[in-house]
Amino acid sequence: MKNKYLYSLIFILIFSHVFIIFKDRRKGPRKNSDFYKEIVFLKNTLEFSDEQIEEAKKEYRRYSNKKDSIEKKFMKYDIIIMNDIDEEIPSNMENMENYYQIAKSLNTERIKHWREIKRIANDSQAKKLDSIWTKAKKRISSNND
Repeated sequence: MKNKYLYSLIFILIFSHVFIIFKDRRKGPRKNSDFYKEIVFLKNTLEFSDEQIEEAKKEYRRYSNKKDSIEKKFMKYDIIIMNDIDEEIPSNMENMENYYQIAKSLNTERIKHWREIKRIANDSQAKKLDSIWTKAKKRISSNND
């Protein structure tokens, strides 16, 4: 009798483990990822076609790889700056300049990415993207005043 329960328990555990493994391997991006949010934006807001979405996915992979490599440089300088703060060094102009250059290169990649998305878009989608970009810049500049 004990063996029946033990075998039943083992079967349930194995079944649930296999279910979890297959469930976790689902295709597609996670709903909270930047990739997923961007694809939803392109589909719903800009009304990209399936072909445009495929091109945008390729562009996102390129951008994501470049962005990740730049963000690694940020982490290095974050540690250097934390060390300067810990040692009570008021400012280190060389580190500030290097940090600024990394931030500038990251923003340059973001702009390249959105220019590529705009290239993929048709005329009406590009106009809509320009309108969204203009509104975002106005909102940001008004918040900085």
